[in-house]
Amino acid sequence: PQLRKYFAQRHRFWSKFDEGVAMDEESWYSVTPEAIAEHIARRTRQLCPTAEVVLDAFSGPGGNAIQFARHFRRVLAVDMDPVKLACSRHNARVYKVDRNIE
Repeated sequence: PQLRKYFAQRHRFWSKFDEGVAMDEESWYSVTPEAIAEHIARRTRQLCPTAEVVLDAFSGPGGNAIQFARHFRRVLAVDMDPVKLACSRHNARVYKVDRNIE
């Protein structure tokens, strides 16, 4: 019941949710909605036009890292939780940006 309101927003969180996006339970509460993550990545690129590498220090399921990977050559995605890192890697493959994320 708790996740129902978040699940209803799944396509706001991930435009490719139906293509196999993976998240653990906690990620439903913490993932950045895709449009916001895309805005952050685009704005970061504008502010740092020569940057090649971005650090996502709290990657979670990869919402921000995926959008950064669309604007930067390389993204370092870090999280303490190995389950979240596995979700992040999987989701990067869904979005076809896995080659840009470490």
